[in-house]
Amino acid sequence: MTASTTSPSSTAPATSSAASRGSRPPGPARAASDLAAALSSEWVKLRSVRSTWWALAAALVLMGTVAPFAALSLASNMANGDLPSADIPASEMALYATVWAVQFAIIAVALPSVTAEYSSGSIRPSLQAVPARSRLLVAKAVALAATVFVAGLLLAGVGTLATVLVAGHPYFGGHVVFDAGAAAADALRAAAYLAAVSVLTLGVGAALRSAAAALTCVFMLLMGLPVMLMLLGSELGLYLACRMPFFAGISFADSPFVLGELDQALSPAAGGAVLACWAVAAFAAGATVLVRRDA
Repeated sequence: MTASTTSPSSTAPATSSAASRGSRPPGPARAASDLAAALSSEWVKLRSVRSTWWALAAALVLMGTVAPFAALSLASNMANGDLPSADIPASEMALYATVWAVQFAIIAVALPSVTAEYSSGSIRPSLQAVPARSRLLVAKAVALAATVFVAGLLLAGVGTLATVLVAGHPYFGGHVVFDAGAAAADALRAAAYLAAVSVLTLGVGAALRSAAAALTCVFMLLMGLPVMLMLLGSELGLYLACRMPFFAGISFADSPFVLGELDQALSPAAGGAVLACWAVAAFAAGATVLVRRDA
Protein backbone atom coordinates (compact mmCIF):
# COMPACT_ATOMS: atom_id res chain seq x y z
CA MET A 1 0.00 0.00 0.00
CA THR A 2 1.45 3.30 -1.09
CA ALA A 3 0.90 6.40 1.00
CA SER A 4 -0.26 9.41 -0.96
CA THR A 5 1.92 12.46 -0.72
CA THR A 6 1.20 16.03 -1.60
CA SER A 7 3.85 18.16 -3.21
CA PRO A 8 4.62 21.37 -1.32
CA SER A 9 4.57 23.23 -4.63
CA SER A 10 0.95 22.21 -5.24
CA THR A 11 -0.22 23.56 -1.91
CA ALA A 12 1.72 26.80 -2.13
CA PRO A 13 -0.61 28.59 -4.55
CA ALA A 14 -3.71 27.64 -2.60
CA THR A 15 -2.11 28.72 0.66
CA SER A 16 -0.90 31.97 -0.91
CA SER A 17 -4.34 32.65 -2.41
CA ALA A 18 -6.08 32.00 0.88
CA ALA A 19 -3.60 34.22 2.68
CA SER A 20 -4.11 37.01 0.18
CA ARG A 21 -7.88 36.73 0.50
CA GLY A 22 -7.61 36.78 4.24
CA SER A 23 -5.37 39.83 4.22
CA ARG A 24 -7.88 41.97 2.30
CA PRO A 25 -10.14 44.08 4.51
CA PRO A 26 -13.77 42.86 4.53
CA GLY A 27 -16.98 44.76 3.84
CA PRO A 28 -17.01 48.56 3.73
CA ALA A 29 -13.28 48.78 4.40
CA ARG A 30 -12.55 46.66 1.34
CA ALA A 31 -14.96 48.72 -0.79
CA ALA A 32 -13.29 51.93 0.36
CA SER A 33 -9.87 50.47 -0.42
CA ASP A 34 -10.98 49.44 -3.91
CA LEU A 35 -12.52 52.86 -4.54
CA ALA A 36 -9.33 54.58 -3.40
CA ALA A 37 -7.29 52.44 -5.80
CA ALA A 38 -9.68 53.22 -8.67
CA LEU A 39 -9.62 56.92 -7.79
CA SER A 40 -5.82 56.96 -7.81
CA SER A 41 -5.79 55.29 -11.21
CA GLU A 42 -8.30 57.77 -12.66
CA TRP A 43 -6.35 60.72 -11.29
CA VAL A 44 -3.18 59.43 -12.95
CA LYS A 45 -5.03 59.01 -16.26
CA LEU A 46 -6.59 62.46 -16.06
CA ARG A 47 -3.35 64.32 -15.41
CA SER A 48 -1.24 62.27 -17.83
CA VAL A 49 -3.37 63.17 -20.88
CA ARG A 50 -2.18 66.23 -22.80
CA SER A 51 -5.70 67.30 -23.71
CA THR A 52 -6.43 67.95 -20.02
CA TRP A 53 -3.65 70.50 -19.76
CA TRP A 54 -4.41 72.09 -23.13
CA ALA A 55 -8.06 72.53 -22.16
CA LEU A 56 -7.13 74.00 -18.77
CA ALA A 57 -4.71 76.36 -20.53
CA ALA A 58 -7.54 77.43 -22.84
CA ALA A 59 -9.74 78.01 -19.79
CA LEU A 60 -7.03 80.20 -18.28
CA VAL A 61 -6.72 82.28 -21.45
CA LEU A 62 -10.49 82.67 -21.71
CA MET A 63 -10.80 83.73 -18.09
CA GLY A 64 -7.91 86.18 -18.33
CA THR A 65 -9.39 87.90 -21.37
CA VAL A 66 -13.18 87.64 -21.10
CA ALA A 67 -13.46 88.83 -17.48
CA PRO A 68 -11.60 92.15 -17.83
CA PHE A 69 -13.02 92.91 -21.27
CA ALA A 70 -16.55 92.32 -19.99
CA ALA A 71 -15.83 94.86 -17.25
CA LEU A 72 -14.43 97.30 -19.83
CA SER A 73 -17.56 96.92 -21.94
CA LEU A 74 -19.79 97.68 -18.96
CA ALA A 75 -17.66 100.66 -17.97
CA SER A 76 -17.82 102.00 -21.53
CA ASN A 77 -21.61 101.69 -21.62
CA MET A 78 -21.82 103.50 -18.28
CA ALA A 79 -19.58 106.29 -19.56
CA ASN A 80 -21.76 106.65 -22.68
CA GLY A 81 -24.94 106.78 -20.63
CA ASP A 82 -26.29 103.52 -22.03
CA LEU A 83 -26.24 102.03 -18.54
CA PRO A 84 -26.69 103.74 -15.17
CA SER A 85 -23.43 104.28 -13.33
CA ALA A 86 -22.73 101.57 -10.77
CA ASP A 87 -19.94 99.63 -9.14
CA ILE A 88 -18.69 96.59 -11.05
CA PRO A 89 -17.52 93.83 -8.67
CA ALA A 90 -14.37 92.30 -10.16
CA SER A 91 -15.25 88.82 -8.91
CA GLU A 92 -18.61 88.93 -10.70
CA MET A 93 -16.79 89.49 -13.97
CA ALA A 94 -15.00 86.21 -13.27
CA LEU A 95 -18.42 84.60 -12.83
CA TYR A 96 -19.50 86.11 -16.14
CA ALA A 97 -16.48 84.60 -17.88
CA THR A 98 -17.09 81.26 -16.18
CA VAL A 99 -20.64 80.94 -17.45
CA TRP A 100 -20.19 82.36 -20.94
CA ALA A 101 -16.74 81.08 -21.92
CA VAL A 102 -14.70 79.02 -19.45
CA GLN A 103 -17.25 76.23 -19.04
CA PHE A 104 -16.76 75.18 -22.66
CA ALA A 105 -13.06 74.59 -22.04
CA ILE A 106 -13.99 72.54 -18.97
CA ILE A 107 -16.29 70.42 -21.13
CA ALA A 108 -13.19 69.66 -23.20
CA VAL A 109 -11.53 68.41 -20.00
CA ALA A 110 -14.46 66.22 -18.95
CA LEU A 111 -15.62 64.65 -22.20
CA PRO A 112 -12.44 62.78 -23.24
CA SER A 113 -12.12 61.22 -19.79
CA VAL A 114 -14.78 58.71 -20.83
CA THR A 115 -15.41 58.97 -24.58
CA ALA A 116 -11.71 58.67 -25.45
CA GLU A 117 -11.60 55.31 -23.66
CA TYR A 118 -14.48 54.02 -25.75
CA SER A 119 -12.99 55.25 -29.03
CA SER A 120 -9.57 53.76 -28.27
CA GLY A 121 -10.84 50.55 -26.70
CA SER A 122 -8.99 51.23 -23.45
CA ILE A 123 -12.29 51.01 -21.56
CA ARG A 124 -11.89 47.22 -21.56
CA PRO A 125 -8.62 47.20 -19.58
CA SER A 126 -10.16 49.77 -17.25
CA LEU A 127 -13.12 47.48 -16.58
CA GLN A 128 -10.81 44.52 -16.08
CA ALA A 129 -8.91 46.50 -13.46
CA VAL A 130 -12.15 47.71 -11.83
CA PRO A 131 -14.83 45.04 -12.44
CA ALA A 132 -17.44 46.99 -10.45
CA ARG A 133 -18.53 49.33 -13.24
CA SER A 134 -20.39 51.80 -11.06
CA ARG A 135 -17.27 52.14 -8.91
CA LEU A 136 -15.24 52.97 -12.00
CA LEU A 137 -17.59 55.80 -12.97
CA VAL A 138 -17.70 57.09 -9.39
CA ALA A 139 -13.90 57.22 -9.37
CA LYS A 140 -13.90 59.09 -12.68
CA ALA A 141 -16.48 61.58 -11.38
CA VAL A 142 -14.68 62.24 -8.10
CA ALA A 143 -11.28 62.68 -9.75
CA LEU A 144 -12.74 64.94 -12.43
CA ALA A 145 -14.92 67.06 -10.13
CA ALA A 146 -12.11 67.56 -7.61
CA THR A 147 -9.68 68.60 -10.33
CA VAL A 148 -12.17 70.97 -11.93
CA PHE A 149 -13.20 72.45 -8.57
CA VAL A 150 -9.61 73.32 -7.67
CA ALA A 151 -9.00 74.64 -11.18
CA GLY A 152 -12.20 76.69 -10.91
CA LEU A 153 -10.98 78.38 -7.73
CA LEU A 154 -7.69 79.29 -9.38
CA LEU A 155 -9.40 80.47 -12.56
CA ALA A 156 -11.81 82.67 -10.62
CA GLY A 157 -8.86 84.22 -8.80
CA VAL A 158 -7.11 84.90 -12.10
CA GLY A 159 -10.24 86.46 -13.59
CA THR A 160 -10.78 88.68 -10.57
CA LEU A 161 -7.15 89.81 -10.51
CA ALA A 162 -7.10 90.48 -14.26
CA THR A 163 -10.27 92.56 -13.97
CA VAL A 164 -8.82 94.66 -11.15
CA LEU A 165 -5.51 95.21 -12.94
CA VAL A 166 -6.94 95.98 -16.39
CA ALA A 167 -10.41 97.46 -15.92
CA GLY A 168 -9.83 98.90 -12.47
CA HIS A 169 -7.61 101.70 -13.77
CA PRO A 170 -9.00 105.20 -13.08
CA TYR A 171 -8.88 105.90 -16.82
CA PHE A 172 -11.89 103.60 -17.23
CA GLY A 173 -14.00 105.46 -14.70
CA GLY A 174 -13.06 103.62 -11.53
CA HIS A 175 -16.20 101.50 -11.62
CA VAL A 176 -14.45 98.22 -10.80
CA VAL A 177 -14.40 97.39 -7.09
CA PHE A 178 -12.91 94.52 -5.14
CA ASP A 179 -14.20 92.92 -1.95
CA ALA A 180 -12.30 89.96 -0.52
CA GLY A 181 -15.34 88.30 1.07
CA ALA A 182 -17.45 88.60 -2.06
CA ALA A 183 -14.54 87.38 -4.18
CA ALA A 184 -14.16 84.25 -2.04
CA ALA A 185 -17.89 83.49 -2.29
CA ASP A 186 -17.92 84.08 -6.05
CA ALA A 187 -14.87 81.85 -6.51
CA LEU A 188 -16.65 79.03 -4.68
CA ARG A 189 -19.73 79.52 -6.86
CA ALA A 190 -17.67 79.46 -10.04
CA ALA A 191 -15.78 76.34 -8.96
CA ALA A 192 -18.98 74.54 -7.93
CA TYR A 193 -20.67 75.44 -11.22
CA LEU A 194 -17.75 74.11 -13.27
CA ALA A 195 -17.57 70.93 -11.18
CA ALA A 196 -21.29 70.30 -11.73
CA VAL A 197 -20.92 70.88 -15.48
CA SER A 198 -17.99 68.46 -15.59
CA VAL A 199 -19.99 65.70 -13.86
CA LEU A 200 -22.96 66.35 -16.16
CA THR A 201 -20.65 66.07 -19.18
CA LEU A 202 -19.10 62.87 -17.84
CA GLY A 203 -22.53 61.30 -17.35
CA VAL A 204 -23.70 62.23 -20.83
CA GLY A 205 -20.45 60.90 -22.30
CA ALA A 206 -20.81 57.60 -20.46
CA ALA A 207 -24.41 57.28 -21.63
CA LEU A 208 -23.80 58.08 -25.31
CA ARG A 209 -20.19 56.79 -25.61
CA SER A 210 -19.56 59.04 -28.62
CA ALA A 211 -17.68 62.33 -28.34
CA ALA A 212 -19.67 63.97 -31.14
CA ALA A 213 -23.06 62.84 -29.82
CA ALA A 214 -22.19 63.73 -26.23
CA LEU A 215 -20.85 67.16 -27.18
CA THR A 216 -24.02 67.91 -29.14
CA CYS A 217 -26.21 66.77 -26.26
CA VAL A 218 -24.30 68.80 -23.66
CA PHE A 219 -24.41 71.91 -25.84
CA MET A 220 -28.16 71.51 -26.34
CA LEU A 221 -28.71 71.05 -22.61
CA LEU A 222 -26.59 74.05 -21.65
CA MET A 223 -27.38 76.53 -24.43
CA GLY A 224 -29.52 75.33 -27.31
CA LEU A 225 -32.66 74.10 -25.58
CA PRO A 226 -32.88 76.90 -22.97
CA VAL A 227 -32.53 79.59 -25.64
CA MET A 228 -35.17 77.92 -27.82
CA LEU A 229 -37.54 77.73 -24.86
CA MET A 230 -37.03 81.42 -24.13
CA LEU A 231 -37.63 82.34 -27.76
CA LEU A 232 -41.08 80.77 -27.52
CA GLY A 233 -42.07 83.89 -25.62
CA SER A 234 -44.47 82.04 -23.33
CA GLU A 235 -44.54 81.87 -19.56
CA LEU A 236 -44.17 78.09 -19.73
CA GLY A 237 -41.14 78.36 -22.00
CA LEU A 238 -39.45 80.83 -19.65
CA TYR A 239 -40.37 78.69 -16.63
CA LEU A 240 -38.77 75.60 -18.19
CA ALA A 241 -35.73 77.50 -19.46
CA CYS A 242 -34.94 78.80 -15.98
CA ARG A 243 -34.84 75.22 -14.75
CA MET A 244 -32.36 74.01 -17.35
CA PRO A 245 -28.72 73.61 -16.23
CA PHE A 246 -27.48 76.85 -17.81
CA PHE A 247 -30.02 79.24 -16.32
CA ALA A 248 -30.10 77.34 -13.03
CA GLY A 249 -26.35 77.90 -12.89
CA ILE A 250 -26.81 81.60 -13.60
CA SER A 251 -29.30 81.80 -10.74
CA PHE A 252 -26.77 80.01 -8.54
CA ALA A 253 -24.11 82.56 -9.54
CA ASP A 254 -26.36 85.26 -8.04
CA SER A 255 -24.99 88.13 -10.14
CA PRO A 256 -27.08 90.61 -12.16
CA PHE A 257 -24.05 91.22 -14.37
CA VAL A 258 -24.04 87.64 -15.72
CA LEU A 259 -27.36 87.91 -17.55
CA GLY A 260 -29.73 90.31 -15.86
CA GLU A 261 -32.99 89.62 -14.08
CA LEU A 262 -35.52 87.08 -15.35
CA ASP A 263 -39.13 86.90 -14.21
CA GLN A 264 -39.02 83.15 -13.59
CA ALA A 265 -35.46 83.03 -12.21
CA LEU A 266 -34.75 80.73 -9.29
CA SER A 267 -33.18 81.77 -6.02
CA PRO A 268 -29.43 81.07 -5.68
CA ALA A 269 -30.07 78.08 -3.41
CA ALA A 270 -32.76 76.66 -5.69
CA GLY A 271 -30.58 77.24 -8.75
CA GLY A 272 -27.73 75.34 -7.14
CA ALA A 273 -30.05 72.49 -6.18
CA VAL A 274 -31.49 72.24 -9.71
CA LEU A 275 -28.00 72.29 -11.23
CA ALA A 276 -26.89 69.53 -8.86
CA CYS A 277 -29.96 67.46 -9.77
CA TRP A 278 -29.10 67.74 -13.46
CA ALA A 279 -25.54 66.59 -12.76
CA VAL A 280 -26.74 63.66 -10.63
CA ALA A 281 -29.34 62.66 -13.23
CA ALA A 282 -26.76 62.68 -16.03
CA PHE A 283 -24.35 60.67 -13.90
CA ALA A 284 -27.08 58.15 -13.05
CA ALA A 285 -27.93 57.76 -16.75
CA GLY A 286 -24.28 57.17 -17.59
CA ALA A 287 -23.87 54.66 -14.76
CA THR A 288 -26.99 52.77 -15.84
CA VAL A 289 -25.76 52.44 -19.42
CA LEU A 290 -22.26 51.45 -18.29
CA VAL A 291 -23.60 48.71 -16.01
CA ARG A 292 -26.19 47.28 -18.40
CA ARG A 293 -24.44 47.48 -21.76
CA ASP A 294 -21.32 45.70 -22.93
CA ALA A 295 -18.26 47.84 -23.41
